[in-house]
Amino acid sequence: MRFGNPAAFYFLLGALLILLLHFLRSRERRREVSTLFLWEGLPGDPQSKAAQFRQHIDPLLLLQLGILTALTLALAQPVLPISQRSVSGLAIVIDGSTSMRTQTEDGTTRYQQAIEQAATTLAEYTAEKTVLIQFSEHPQLLAHPKEASDLEAILRDSSPTWFGDGTTEDLVTMMGSVGGVDQFERIVVLSDHPLEGLPPHADLILFNEGDNVGITAFSVRQNVTDYGISAFVEVLNDTAGYVDTAVRISDGENQTTLSLMLAPGSIEQYTIPFPNSRGSVFTATLEHPDALDADNQRFFALERPIDVRVYWIGERNRYIIAALRASVPVTEVKDIAQADLVIVNQTPVPSIEKGVVLLIQSSMEGVLTLGQARTAGDIIASEPNHPLLRSMDASDFRIRQIVEGQFEVPYTALLETDGVPVLAEVHDSSRRLFFLMADLMNTNLPVTVDFPIFIRNLVNELVRIPAELSFEAPEVGDFITLQGRGTIQSLTDAQDRPQAYSEALMTFAPPEPGVYTLRTDKGAFALTVNIPASETVLRTNEPIAASTQAFIERSERLYPLWPILLAMAVLLLIAESFLHLGLSLPLRRSS
Repeated sequence: MRFGNPAAFYFLLGALLILLLHFLRSRERRREVSTLFLWEGLPGDPQSKAAQFRQHIDPLLLLQLGILTALTLALAQPVLPISQRSVSGLAIVIDGSTSMRTQTEDGTTRYQQAIEQAATTLAEYTAEKTVLIQFSEHPQLLAHPKEASDLEAILRDSSPTWFGDGTTEDLVTMMGSVGGVDQFERIVVLSDHPLEGLPPHADLILFNEGDNVGITAFSVRQNVTDYGISAFVEVLNDTAGYVDTAVRISDGENQTTLSLMLAPGSIEQYTIPFPNSRGSVFTATLEHPDALDADNQRFFALERPIDVRVYWIGERNRYIIAALRASVPVTEVKDIAQADLVIVNQTPVPSIEKGVVLLIQSSMEGVLTLGQARTAGDIIASEPNHPLLRSMDASDFRIRQIVEGQFEVPYTALLETDGVPVLAEVHDSSRRLFFLMADLMNTNLPVTVDFPIFIRNLVNELVRIPAELSFEAPEVGDFITLQGRGTIQSLTDAQDRPQAYSEALMTFAPPEPGVYTLRTDKGAFALTVNIPASETVLRTNEPIAASTQAFIERSERLYPLWPILLAMAVLLLIAESFLHLGLSLPLRRSS
């Protein structure tokens, strides 16, 4: 212990004055007695001189001496020297990549453990300048040289990113912006994986608790000769045991599941058929809870709009439009070649050789010729299990009259009345034609609960315009181009929150994984973004080279004790006041 003002100890001489006043103060009390002769001739108090001396030492005296001592020590400004390591420059580099979100055995994350270690390092070293760097594929400087208290607060306010791992070159470039690697005598790197080529005076501290099972790759290919898609999935088991799990592929409406048995430390690849899919946005989900949930789900979108593009021929019908929009996002297009669904309403048309077409009391050249109108009787489902009639009850349909038709190609009657087709299908390798032989407004279909079901079934049967053969799966940190999709109207995330993008460069840097929606004058497009695949490979078993620690001088930090002593003096003074007040109260005389 050291004292900044040793001369203050002269105040301890005041203890002599306190003792003198104490002993001069009479301790005898007057007593009223009936007579004095009874006290004459009595021997003196047999107690020893030491006992008599102790009678003069009372609590008030001890408290007063304690107050004087505490005040004197406080004025002497005592400090407690604490040994610290001293460096000219300290750089703390904390890994902020996605894998640092991995949960550990104590319920915290690797990043939180690294934060605690960084705070300990800040308390252990004194430095002329200290910097904090969050290290990832896109490193950032958390703080320029500041006071240690500010740095610790900045550390605890930070959080891991969704980026991938950075490289040593990235780190050296970042440190160059604050003076260069040579300006920092001590560099502490906190990460969950080894880094090659670190400076020789850098220390690497690893945080690699937590086993992981995750999806490392996911893509979708549209089937060219048949309906549906085929999904490609790659799964990693980075544990020491076998894992019994399943992967589920969903397009938002339908899903398919594949059970998996993964060997320890293995990477397995699977091709999963999904024949009943009609969607454009797909999600692969691994049904296995583990230490890192972020890689248990990945996304993929085909290069085509997510909304159904409809081309009208003839008068537009508001009931069909409402039912369509209740089922899926819909965009009306002006080019039949861009349409997923063509609707023909009471208009003869030439032959349409490709796509899905709904014809309402309309003829088609080379397929159907309309004849005379006739009264319709009861409606019977001749193909009740057809997908277009799923969950519908044909007995509820009422039609005033239908038009007889002459088909020139093979057809299938789905609904009939008196043996005459009411709803028919022509299906070949390149097209699906559905013919409703009645005027929709002369039926009760628009006001029945079955009509939206009918339209939804029709949408589910669509063969979407083939997507471009693109298998790109953007990751967080990539710049996604927005060109070629039309004039941008909005860009939102899965929670419909607006997202910023560069209008000059027409690019978008997604801040986190998920599904984003780009709306343009040509329709709505899905942009799927995943965490970097490298973050699933945790590399917990890779050897690391021993780091070289530089020689660090030790310095002393002086911890002041006078505030504690001053507080102690105040407490003693309060106690002395209460005790003095209690002894000064007059004695009660008994009646």
